[in-house]
Amino acid sequence: MSDITFDRAPRFAELTEWLRQIAADHPDLVDLDVLGTSHEGREVWIATVTNSATGPHDEKPAVWLDGNIHASETTASVALLHLLHTLVTQHGTDERITRALDTRTFYIVPRVNPDGAELALGEVPFIVRSTTREWPFTDQRPGLVVSDIDHDGRILQMRVADPNGTWKPSAADARLLVPREPDEDGPGPYYRLFREGRVHDYDGVQVPPAPPLMGIDSNRNFPFDWERHPGTAPGGAGDFPTSEPEVRAVVQGMTDRPNVTAYFAYHTFSGVHLRPYGNRTQDDLPTIDRWIYEDLGARYTEITGYPSISILEDFRYDPKSVIGGSGSDWAYDQVGVISWTTEFWNAMKAAGLENPHPIDWFRQHPVDDELQLLAWVEEHVTGGYVDWYRYDHPELGPVELGGWDSAAVFRNPPPHLLEAEVAPHTDLAIFQALTSPLLRHRDTLVEPAGEGAWRVRVVVENAGWLPTNVTQRAVERRVVHPLTANITLPDGASLVTGLARIELGQLTGRALKRTGIGMFAGAYDDTSDRGVAEWIVAAAPGTTVEVEVTHHRAGVVRTSVELGS
Repeated sequence: MSDITFDRAPRFAELTEWLRQIAADHPDLVDLDVLGTSHEGREVWIATVTNSATGPHDEKPAVWLDGNIHASETTASVALLHLLHTLVTQHGTDERITRALDTRTFYIVPRVNPDGAELALGEVPFIVRSTTREWPFTDQRPGLVVSDIDHDGRILQMRVADPNGTWKPSAADARLLVPREPDEDGPGPYYRLFREGRVHDYDGVQVPPAPPLMGIDSNRNFPFDWERHPGTAPGGAGDFPTSEPEVRAVVQGMTDRPNVTAYFAYHTFSGVHLRPYGNRTQDDLPTIDRWIYEDLGARYTEITGYPSISILEDFRYDPKSVIGGSGSDWAYDQVGVISWTTEFWNAMKAAGLENPHPIDWFRQHPVDDELQLLAWVEEHVTGGYVDWYRYDHPELGPVELGGWDSAAVFRNPPPHLLEAEVAPHTDLAIFQALTSPLLRHRDTLVEPAGEGAWRVRVVVENAGWLPTNVTQRAVERRVVHPLTANITLPDGASLVTGLARIELGQLTGRALKRTGIGMFAGAYDDTSDRGVAEWIVAAAPGTTVEVEVTHHRAGVVRTSVELGS
């Protein structure tokens, strides 16, 4: 099988074949497993990536990355495949990648939602929000059902001549439709604009949007501030938190891997990094966590060019709406790790528009913006804008199909730009892994403590940027364990003072030592990143005792101590 290329999203069978092949080719770096199964029974694959020669995956701090939870957001899968490929092919040659795999672990879930992605990638695409489970209805309700009605592999726009329509041809380019002026009336032509699709149970007059038959939004199904709002389809939240098997697999997978320090959820589109919360302001973050998020976000922007923004304050579909039950909010608030949602791709920025708002631009923008975007699309995206053509609609009669091909322009990058779009995020993932806490042995001190006894002191340090607890929220939620030191004695040796197991609390990282006003006010680089375990042991000279210091988010230090040496 030839290597995968990063200019398209693979179908499920090809994705599976490629993952199996790379695991077989790199058994020392990759372990491929099934995280769970989808609604239709497809495997949700997870690749555990680390250098097994330097220790097991679960004894190293880890980064979790998943994507394509939304069916048509297939750039996410490509980005994660690119990361996996880069890690295994450049280990041993690239210093940072080698260091990352030798000391950390990556858990990579390339496609959380294989069922929905199969529909989106079909020859005749059908777009659902997430999974293919019928919810909240089991029968199709009346209205427009978006679909590729002429089976040409595209879901376009559909315009119908209507003297009361909202849209009219632009004077600058008649192919584009612009809104009528508020006080405008006259001969037109005017059009009513729909997405391409069939009208189920058409009554000859009304064309409402049909509630989706497959109405789940899996990124509202996580167990943080989940709420089933009154109504027929409450934002796709599902029947209860983790009611969807794909979400349940992610939640269980994260819970089973307490060494995870950061969580990335890959989506499209907007070209932004989103930090929690979707339903709370930045003031709800502990101050230390907010400073860490701001520092990380600034570096993410340097690496990828994507701005780092708050979901609630900068990324709302409606100024009065909030988002609950999302994966990144759950990972931060309930698991207590650094979490981000990455929204890949912004066609408007690619076309050279300056600072288009990721949400508001679609609601309102000047026609000059659309002309500039159209010019860019005609040069870079074949078929991205389709001239209007006649089609005899089964319910509506003569209509015209055409306009923007949203899937080709807005939802994912065009194929020839795909690899360049995702590659910087591979660098970002490696950067984030290398910021994680990392337990390291600093010193061992042994000195006589009276006849036949020895004072044993083992000193460890957090060599990472993040503290061992990762976030202050983890401490508040009591979901992070303290650093522990364990001493094991051979026969004939005994403890004079101290317990065999000692708790050492949490160790700071460099991130917390540069907050505030720093050296300008006389602050100093204190030693709160160090931990000391101490015992008095009665044993004969030359006796060897074993000490193990562990933290589930920072790793393990093991050392043999010879008494009297």
